[in-house]
Amino acid sequence: MIRTVPPSLPFTFTPRSTQHGFTLVEVLAAIVILALAASGAAAMQLHALRTAQDSAYQSAALQLAVELAELLRTSANADAYQFEYRAGAGPSAACARTDCDLTTWKQRLADALPRARVVVCKDDAPILNATLRWPCNGAGGPLLIKIGWATREPTTTQSEPPPILALPVEG
Repeated sequence: MIRTVPPSLPFTFTPRSTQHGFTLVEVLAAIVILALAASGAAAMQLHALRTAQDSAYQSAALQLAVELAELLRTSANADAYQFEYRAGAGPSAACARTDCDLTTWKQRLADALPRARVVVCKDDAPILNATLRWPCNGAGGPLLIKIGWATREPTTTQSEPPPILALPVEG
């Protein structure tokens, strides 16, 4: 059968039944989903970096505390080493022969930990309400090395970083 076109209509328009390409709504939805996935991945990466930095600080603090404990153990008078130090104070450049080791230790502490603070004292109750505390009661107990540092940059003025590590020194 031969189909003929009437002379008045030289071209006929037949609508297509299949689509080609994407609509604008589909493209926008895909962009939103990709943006959410990218922001989630970036947040996880930031959290991993912070955790790694906190872990490095904890490792450095423990290493410095063990080093100070060895200094205290080898000292003839370990009670003379009871002190409090804040990293912002800065140790003096000149040191006597007996405290040069302690002065260089303080400098390494200040270099390794941000806003570091250390307290070496006798304390039989270093924990109050399940948290470490800075004040020492001096009532017997072992000699303790308490170290704290700023874990993140403060958004408000924070008076003191809390103690994070407490290491007893056994004679």
